Amino acid sequence: MMKFRTRKTIAAACLGLGLLSSSAIAQEKVNFEDHVKPIFRAKCFSCHNTNKKTADLDLSSFTALMQGGGSGAVIEPGDPSNSYLFMVMNHDSEPYMPPNSDKLPEDMLKVVRAWIEGGAPETANSKVMLPKKPSVSLSVDVSAGARPEGPPPLPDVLSLEPVVHTNSTTAVSSIATSPWAKLIAVSGQKQVILYSSETLQPLGVLPFPEGEARVLKFSRNGALLLAGGGHGAAKGLAVVWDIKTGKRIIQVGDELDEVLAADISADQSLVALGGPGKVVRVYNTATGELAYEIVKHTDWISTLEFSPDSILLATGDRNGGLHVWESFTGREYLTLGGHKAGVSAVSWRIDSNVLASAGQDANIMLWEMEEGKNIKSWGAHGGGVNSMEFCRDGRIVSCGRDKVAKLWDQNGGQKIAFEAFGDLALQVSHCDETDRVIAGDWTGEVRVWSAADGKRLGNLTTNPPLLATRVQEAEARIAPLNQKLADARKALEAATAERNAHVQKIEAGKQALAAAQKAVADNQAALKDQQGVLATQQQKQTQTQQTLDNLKKAVPELTAAVEKAGTASDMMQEDAGLKQVVENLKAQVAQRTAEMQQTETGLKALVAEVQKYTQMVAATQQQLATAEKNAVDQKTALDQQMAALKPFDEKLAAAQAQVNGAQNEVTVAVANVDRWKNYVALRDELTVLQQRQAEKEKVEIAALEAEAMLNEKQQQIAQSQQLADAKAKEMAEAQKKTTELTAVVTATETEMKAAQEMATKHEQAIPILQAAAQQVKSAASMLPQDAAVKESAAALDKAAAEKTAALAAFRQQAAAAEKKIAETKASLTTVTAAMTAAQQEMVAAQASMKKLTAEAAPIQQQTAEAKARLTSAEAELQKAQQIVEARKEQLRPQLQLTQASTR
Repeated sequence: MMKFRTRKTIAAACLGLGLLSSSAIAQEKVNFEDHVKPIFRAKCFSCHNTNKKTADLDLSSFTALMQGGGSGAVIEPGDPSNSYLFMVMNHDSEPYMPPNSDKLPEDMLKVVRAWIEGGAPETANSKVMLPKKPSVSLSVDVSAGARPEGPPPLPDVLSLEPVVHTNSTTAVSSIATSPWAKLIAVSGQKQVILYSSETLQPLGVLPFPEGEARVLKFSRNGALLLAGGGHGAAKGLAVVWDIKTGKRIIQVGDELDEVLAADISADQSLVALGGPGKVVRVYNTATGELAYEIVKHTDWISTLEFSPDSILLATGDRNGGLHVWESFTGREYLTLGGHKAGVSAVSWRIDSNVLASAGQDANIMLWEMEEGKNIKSWGAHGGGVNSMEFCRDGRIVSCGRDKVAKLWDQNGGQKIAFEAFGDLALQVSHCDETDRVIAGDWTGEVRVWSAADGKRLGNLTTNPPLLATRVQEAEARIAPLNQKLADARKALEAATAERNAHVQKIEAGKQALAAAQKAVADNQAALKDQQGVLATQQQKQTQTQQTLDNLKKAVPELTAAVEKAGTASDMMQEDAGLKQVVENLKAQVAQRTAEMQQTETGLKALVAEVQKYTQMVAATQQQLATAEKNAVDQKTALDQQMAALKPFDEKLAAAQAQVNGAQNEVTVAVANVDRWKNYVALRDELTVLQQRQAEKEKVEIAALEAEAMLNEKQQQIAQSQQLADAKAKEMAEAQKKTTELTAVVTATETEMKAAQEMATKHEQAIPILQAAAQQVKSAASMLPQDAAVKESAAALDKAAAEKTAALAAFRQQAAAAEKKIAETKASLTTVTAAMTAAQQEMVAAQASMKKLTAEAAPIQQQTAEAKARLTSAEAELQKAQQIVEARKEQLRPQLQLTQASTR
C-alpha cells in the first residue's frame, strides 16, 4: 500500500452513499459520471468540491478525484482493496467514513467497488486504466562515508544506441561520477551516457527524451542515478534510474521550466529539485508526492545537495542566496551570507560537517554547520567558478570561466591546474575510485586526467556515434589491419628465412666441429692404442734384448765350460758321470745357442715392430695435433656463428611480435565488429521487447475491459436472478396468504350464516314468546291465587328476554363476521394484486436475466478471446525477454572485459 504523509486525507464528513437500484445500472458499465458521481453529489460535494477541498480532496469531477488529495492518490483502478477512498468507506482503514456513523450497507458499497474493479472508467465509453504497479520503497540505511557492502554497482548489458546523434556537440551540461564504482555519467542531447572511468569505454545510454539533463547526481550508495532537466520555458522534471538495469524507477516534478538543480537524499527517501521558478520542491520517493516546498529564494535555484547523512539540504541561487534546511521538514537551519554573486555549486564533505560553496564571484567558501561560520575562502577561478565538488578524501575539484580545471586541498592550496580548455570550463567531477578528474567545456569537449600527475588520459564524448556508424568504422578498420598483418607475416617469413639460412650455417659448423672432434677422438683413441702396443713391444724388446744379452754372455761361458769339462772328461774317461755332465752341458750349449739365435731373430722382429709403432705414434700425434687445431678452429667458427645468430633471433622475435600485435589488433577489430553487431541486434531486440510490452499492456487493457464488462453482466444477471427469486418468494408467500385468507373468508361466512340463521329463529321466536307471556300474564290476572301460572308467566318473560339478548348477540356476531369477511376480502384483493405485481416483476426479471445471459455469452467469448490474446501477448513478451537476456548473456563476457579493470 502507498505510504502517505498523513492518513487523514479524506475527511468526507457527509459520505453517506445512496443506493442505486439494480435496474438503474442493469444495462450499462458502472462509471463515474452515471453512477458514482450522483452518489458523491448527494452525499459528499458539500465538503469536497472545487471551492471547498477538505483534506485537499475534490470529488466533484473525475479529473480532480483521480488527482487525489493532500496525501496522494485515493483510487487504484482495478484494486478496491488498495484504494484508500474505498478502504475508509468500507471501514478497512481509519478514519472510518462517514465519520461517527455505521458502515454503509453492502449494496451501497457494491456500486463503488464495482466501479473500481472495472478499472474506474469516467464514462460508459471510457477506456479502463491499468492498475498501477506496486510502489517500492527505495529507502536505505545511511552510514556517512562507509563503503556499501558487496560489489560496486555497475551497469549490466545496456543499449549503446544513442537517442540522438548530431553533427556537432554542444556545451557540456552535467558530469557525475559514482562514489563507489569506476563509473562516469555525462549528459548529452536527450540522453545520458555511462562510461568506465578506467577504460573510458561506453557502458550504456540512458534515454532522457524530455530534453537535456542539466544536473546529474549518483545516489550516495552509487546504485541510482538522478537526472534533472527538461526543456527551457516548457517543462522540467527529475528522473532516477537503476544503474544495474538502466530502468527508470522514479519520475517527479512537473515544472513549467527546466530543472537546473536536483539531488536524491542519501537514504533515498527524498528528491529535491529547483530551477527558474525560484521554488525548491522536495518529493517523497515512495509515493512520488510533494513533501514540501521552499519559497525563500529570490532568484533562480542554481544548485542544491543533500548532506551525506540525509539530515540537511543546502540550496543556492543566482542572486548569491545560500541556505541550509532540515531535509525532512523543510525548516530553515542556516542562512550563509558571503557570496557576492550567484552560487553555482554546493558540495558536502563526506562527514556532513563542512559545506563547500562556489560562486560567480570567483570564490570557493567552506562553512561549518554548528553556527554557519565561514572557515575558509579563496579565489579559485578568475571570472567565476562554474562547477565544484568535494572528493572523498577531502580534496576539492573545480573549474571556471578561466577555462581551467583545478584540484585543491581544504586550505585552498592548489595541487594541480590541468591543461586549459579552448573555451569556458563548465562541469567537473572527480572519480574517487580511479583518482581521475573529468571536466567538460562550452564546446562539448570532455577530458579525463590523472589527479596524481595531471596527465591527460583520454577524452569522452557527449555525442556518441550511432551503432551503424560504429559497425562501419569497426569494419573499415579490419582491411588495413589485415594488410598490416599480411605485411608483418611477410617480414616474419623473411626474418625466418634469414635465420634459417644462418642456422643452416650453424648446423654445418656443428657438423664440422663434430667431425673435427670425432677426428680428435679417433686420433686420441688410435694414439692410445698405438702407444699401448708400442709400450708392449718396447717392453718385449727390452725383455728380449735382456734375454739375448744374457744368452750371449751365458753361451760362451757354457761353451768354455764344455770345453773344459770335455778336457777333464777326456782326462777321466772312466768317469761316466762326468762324461754325462759334459754331454748335458753340450746339450745345454746347443739348446742355448739355438735359443740365442731364435731370440736374436725375435729381437730383430721386435725392433722392427717398435720402429713401426714409433713411426705410427709420431704420425698419429701429428694427426692429433692437426685434428685438435681443426677442432679449435671449428669451435671458434661455430661460436662466431652462434654469436651472429642473436641479431637474427632479435629480428625474428621483433617480426613475430609485429605479427602477434597485428593479429591481436585484427582479433580485437573483428571482436569489435561482432560486439557492435551484437549491440545492434540488442537494440533491435530491445525495440521488439518494448513493442511486445506495449502490445501486452494494450491487450491487458482490452482483457480488463472485457472482464469488467463480463463481471458487470454477471452482476446484473445475479441481480436479476436475485430479483426473480425474491419475487417468486413473494408470490409463494402471497399464494399462501391468499389460501389462508380464503379459508378465513369461508369460515367466517359459515359463522356469519349460522349467526344469521340463529338470529332469524330468535326473531321469529321472540314475538311468540312475548305473546305467550302476555297471555299467561292475562290468565294469571284472572287467577291471582294460582302461583304456578305466575311462575309460567315469569318463565316466559325470562325466556323472551334471554332470546332477545341472544338475538342481539347473534346479530353482533353476524355483523362482526360480515366486517371480517369484508376486511379479509380487501386483504385478499391486496395480496392478489401484490402477487400479480410480483409475478409481473418476476417475469420481467426472468426476461431480463434471459436477455442479459444472451448478452453475456458474446462478452464471455470476448473475455476468453481477450484472455487468450493476453496469454499469447505475455508469451510473446516472455519470448522477447528471453531473446534479450540471451543477447545480454552473449555480451556479458565482453562487458566483463570492458569492466575488468573497473571492478
